[in-house]
Amino acid sequence: MNKNRLRPRQMMAPALAVAIATSGLAACGSSDSGKSGASGSDVVRALLAAQPATLDPIVGPRSGQVIWATMLEPLIKLDADLNMVDSGLVTSWTRTDQTSWTFKVRPGISFTNGEKADAAAVANTILLTRDSEASQLKTYFTNIVSAEAPDATTVVVKTKTPQYDLPELLTTVYLVPPKYYKEKGSEGFAAAPVGTGPYLWAGSHAGRDMSVKKNPDYWGAKPSNDGVTFSWATEASQRLALVQSKSVDVAFDLPPTKADEAKKAGLDVVSTTTAMKIIAFIDSTKAPFKDPKLREAAALAIDRDAIVSGIFDGKAVADSGLLNVKPGAEPSRSVTPDPAKAKELVGGASPTVQISYPAGQYTNIKEVSEAVGGNLEKVGFKVKYVPLDYGTLTKRIIGREVPGVSIFAGVPNVPIPDYFASGFMKTTSITGNCPDPKTDKLIAKALQQDNAEAASPIYDELNTIGVVDKHCYVPLYRQVFNYATLPNVKGVEFGPLNTVDFTKTAL
Repeated sequence: MNKNRLRPRQMMAPALAVAIATSGLAACGSSDSGKSGASGSDVVRALLAAQPATLDPIVGPRSGQVIWATMLEPLIKLDADLNMVDSGLVTSWTRTDQTSWTFKVRPGISFTNGEKADAAAVANTILLTRDSEASQLKTYFTNIVSAEAPDATTVVVKTKTPQYDLPELLTTVYLVPPKYYKEKGSEGFAAAPVGTGPYLWAGSHAGRDMSVKKNPDYWGAKPSNDGVTFSWATEASQRLALVQSKSVDVAFDLPPTKADEAKKAGLDVVSTTTAMKIIAFIDSTKAPFKDPKLREAAALAIDRDAIVSGIFDGKAVADSGLLNVKPGAEPSRSVTPDPAKAKELVGGASPTVQISYPAGQYTNIKEVSEAVGGNLEKVGFKVKYVPLDYGTLTKRIIGREVPGVSIFAGVPNVPIPDYFASGFMKTTSITGNCPDPKTDKLIAKALQQDNAEAASPIYDELNTIGVVDKHCYVPLYRQVFNYATLPNVKGVEFGPLNTVDFTKTAL
């Protein structure tokens, strides 16, 4: 044990002054304020870039899963290669006919409040995901007609039309206890989550930190530590300073320059190419981009390679496709920057373009947005920047209130093309920036194929339509995620789908 380690309640004083306190959990530090925190000598102190908006996995963006996934578990697990495995709560999946799936649930599991984590709980969580008004995953589950539990270990799901990827979707659905969730509601559940996972909720201080502790009754392999305390600091320089001063054990989301500084300071730095990609979404439903020529001009003006080399010093991965989800995959067709042609398409009109982006949400997102704007200005556009907090930008996008260009991350919680196809390309998708009946039909057709291999050519066609033909999406780059740990900290496992496993972390 490092003698310089501070106890969880003593840490983070410098960072707390700048921690996000305005978008936190509604009931995060009330009766347990001052009493929260994991106990024991081996508590991992993890520093995040932002406070999660909520710990409710039904309605919350997946950026919050770094915390809730310590306590809650997905229905189906993925291995390191992003393949489904039978070692989770759901142990098998069988397509019994074109519109029916049968799932087997691991017997004998209970939630930490004593409720049974059985087939009825699994069916209830699937239906909550489909039916909750604020569900983040609603669009992916609207094809489900029913989810029933004929016995304690069997769930039968029926769909309106064939859907080959239903098991993959369940890898991002986290099991919640039916009675507790109904009693507490979304805000109450988020204030004190209950799951089946390796950790238990240990309390919080509103706007400051959240803690989990080891679950002694966990059905799987027990954690190698006593718990995790999560705090946050929006400035990368502060995150680096806090891990350098040994006030925290691991600091996440360091931009390349700070990662280099961390290495020089003797810290251990891990870099992972993620499936998260930053994308410029062009709204074809509003001026100026109702004009397809101006959409093409914008797409031809943006130089993703220059962004990667100039802003990230080559420590990001330029990506020209939308539906090539897994790291390393490439689309068959893409757009090559051509500023001269872009300038010709714009002509002398000088159209004004609004660029909206989530300030502070992603590494160097302000610089990236300004680089995109600079590219557009060079070919004749006038640019207006609109930085917003992530929650506000998301609400405005969903409300179809953001004209021009929106720059934010596409995070495929599931490593399948439909996650972006249904999430971004459908007329009824999250963004709704490129409605097209042909696209809707192709997405439905892809899902009705027998397997991923059969659907692949359709997704390639969809990528070409959205990126190359209609210029509604300008993929920029995949993020290389950097985090630094103290030299004595081992076993922090960060995955390409932006997941973190702390169970093997030892101090």
